[in-house]
Amino acid sequence: MRKGITVIGGLAMALCLMNSVEAQVETSFYPLTPSGVHVLVDALAPNLKKWYVPQELYYEYGWKGWEYTNYAKEPYARYVDIALEGRRWYDIFGDYITKGWEIFNWTEEQPHRLGSHLRKSPQFRNWFDNVVISRASKGEFYTALTVGDVIRTTLTPLVFSSPSFNGLQWDFISDKYAFTVLTTRITDPTEAASSETFPGVNVTNYTRFLGLRGVAQVGGYVKVGAHYVTAHNVRSDYDLRESSLKGVLTEGQNSGYIEKIVIRLSDDSPEDGVGGAALYGAKIIIDGREMPQITPSIEGGRLIGGVLRADGPEVIILTYDIKRAYETYNLGRYQNIEEIEFELVLANDYKVEVTSNLQTSYSGEPVFLPVARARGNVKDGSNQTFVRFMYGLPTGIDIMGTTLEIDNLAGLNLRAEYDLNGQFRRFPNQGLIRHKLEQDLAKAFYVTASYTSYPFFLYGELFNIDPEYTTTVFVSDERGEIYYDMISGYTFELVDDNDDQDRFPDWNRRNENQRAILAGIEGWDREVIPGYDENNDLISDFNQNQNLQPDYEEPFLRYNVDPPEYLFGLDMNNNGWIDRFENDHLPDYPYKKDHRGYNLYLGIEPFPGMRVMAGHLRERLLSSDRRSRSTYGLFTLLKDYPAVRIQVMYNPRRVRDDISDDLEQWVQPPGTKGQMKDIPDPMICQNTFVHTAYLQTDYRGVPDLNVTAKLKYEYYHQYTDMPDQKFFGAIVKGDYPIRVSKRLVLWPKWKTMYRRFVPSNPSVGPEAKEMSNIGFLIGKYGLLEGTWLQVGAEYTIYNNFLDKGKNYRGLVLAMQFSNTADYLGYRLTGNFGFRWERRAYEYGTEIGTTFFVTIYAGAGK
Repeated sequence: MRKGITVIGGLAMALCLMNSVEAQVETSFYPLTPSGVHVLVDALAPNLKKWYVPQELYYEYGWKGWEYTNYAKEPYARYVDIALEGRRWYDIFGDYITKGWEIFNWTEEQPHRLGSHLRKSPQFRNWFDNVVISRASKGEFYTALTVGDVIRTTLTPLVFSSPSFNGLQWDFISDKYAFTVLTTRITDPTEAASSETFPGVNVTNYTRFLGLRGVAQVGGYVKVGAHYVTAHNVRSDYDLRESSLKGVLTEGQNSGYIEKIVIRLSDDSPEDGVGGAALYGAKIIIDGREMPQITPSIEGGRLIGGVLRADGPEVIILTYDIKRAYETYNLGRYQNIEEIEFELVLANDYKVEVTSNLQTSYSGEPVFLPVARARGNVKDGSNQTFVRFMYGLPTGIDIMGTTLEIDNLAGLNLRAEYDLNGQFRRFPNQGLIRHKLEQDLAKAFYVTASYTSYPFFLYGELFNIDPEYTTTVFVSDERGEIYYDMISGYTFELVDDNDDQDRFPDWNRRNENQRAILAGIEGWDREVIPGYDENNDLISDFNQNQNLQPDYEEPFLRYNVDPPEYLFGLDMNNNGWIDRFENDHLPDYPYKKDHRGYNLYLGIEPFPGMRVMAGHLRERLLSSDRRSRSTYGLFTLLKDYPAVRIQVMYNPRRVRDDISDDLEQWVQPPGTKGQMKDIPDPMICQNTFVHTAYLQTDYRGVPDLNVTAKLKYEYYHQYTDMPDQKFFGAIVKGDYPIRVSKRLVLWPKWKTMYRRFVPSNPSVGPEAKEMSNIGFLIGKYGLLEGTWLQVGAEYTIYNNFLDKGKNYRGLVLAMQFSNTADYLGYRLTGNFGFRWERRAYEYGTEIGTTFFVTIYAGAGK
């Protein structure tokens, strides 16, 4: 007997759920619950004449269809939609909820074909702008239900964090306790309907996410938390006994039989070219029985001393033709196989990947997925081991863990988290409903602690993220298909990559789960600028007017904006980029996957504004032999005096780092508005002493006079054959506005920049030695209230000491007429004018002109 189970019911609202609750209480006194059709005594007459049922028209308009109609005295009243105020809605107990509209409905019935129903009404978008919130509170207790297409939410940074979660979030909080539930149907969470007639989206095969987190306050300083998340495949035509939080095989995954399995062995650290996978033997076990008759065909690798080796780019391919072997050796029906396992004897730095005839791309090509890899980078065979695994297709992942927080307990602050990650796969066979399960486990944890006892302070961190730890899950489409090579369309990320911490994930994943919209484009961030957007307008601060020149090269704007290489910051991963500006293609875990290590430093603050720190960092990759060790110091001095502000920073560090930290950064090549570019780690700190020093003074001793001087020196002293790298940069600039009259202001400015750069690696950039001296004079004259005229001149003397052919003298002249006025509630600013540029080189002169008319409308400043 089929049994229907509603997992998540509909959410019907007129204005909000709270009003619905009140209406339900009130209607207990009124006959508004469904009661069916009753016996009508007035109709109990044994007549042959047609019975005219007095329904809508009779009660609304008094119209009797069996009588003569005359509108001479009482004019005709046109029809009015009786659903103008919505329709009546009832809950699962038959109690009246409200008269209105169903805003959101997610219902799951099992076992039932197309049993997962999801619908968002037009009102969800048109009235509520794709988010509905219902809240309640009493005393110290608060609760809220949020349903939305773009919800910013985090459980923990190792488990779930998204700037654009499409789903439901229910929260509870009190003085001591907090609890959260997150859930969504990842497969086609749908968007708001365009009309009331849209029935919603019903599917049988889908991927579902569920996340739980609870936190308890223990005493006044300690919080403990626990969490569980799961993302797994579901089939609505299975009942609850056949379903699992570890996932099931969808119809697309379970659409055939395993006929062929291919195992690929390779070097897990191919860059060193040696010590790759060493294969000593292989067995296949089917339904618990070893099958020596089934031997693989072997391709690739090199046979050395009876051992098959794959070093560097080499691979070993083991192909098991299950169907042919069963037919050749009369082993029975291969369609009855319930489990296939492999046992490999491996050594050295191996990586094991597997595919089958059911694990394919959109075009039907096999797609390899990893199942095992060696720890470290052993090359001498000392780690020889048995690697045993069951073949299966991925069905889901889960993570369970706990957290601990201590907040200012006698100067101690601590944050800790431990997580256990399960990854599940099942053996496919379309003749079975229950399929054998295989589970892989990985762990992740970190502890950060700080202690302050003035003037001393101490900080330490310990971390481990297994290379197998993952928050990525394969997602089924509506047909139950998963194409394992299409990462953007068939994966869902529990922890998003969002390095610039805006509303847009930084990578391209399923758009249904990334509904944030920028410039009319729905989905992922095309301009990732961590640290470059201090004014939070989603535009790089180095190109605020978004034209084809960075502001530090554009006439007149270049006075205030300095190139990024003159900035000071810490580079703890030694890849040549200041850490707060880095962008990568990795989930935003607190620490990178495959890393284990610690960092500890001690500091003292002798007096306010001065800090001295010394520390040691050590980390390594778990999957290889790469390591990073750094002993460092940091001195900072920030002092404000009546006439001058001084900043002094010095960061020496002794580094041995051969871990590659590649990036993808926002850059602006000449003639473009900017683009993302892959930046490989130049690996210039493998055995190096780095000195980075910075000095900045800002003089304000004379009213309206602004003078700034910056010096940056960076020196990479190499203890290898690599040449030393040096950078020295200096900027001196000053300006002094002169008010000539009430209407006229003159503003002279001067800026001198010097840059000397000698790279260790050509990939870092070309050698440079250059100086620019730039003089500015800007005049502003008020013609009328809200109307003014600006003129400006900029003269540049540029000297390239390495290539004198690039030396030039530049002159820029500009005029701009501006007017502001209020129009239809907006503040309009209109500009028109021109700019003329000339650069005189030894070989000739270049002249450019720009004419413009622009109008801007603003609602405020």
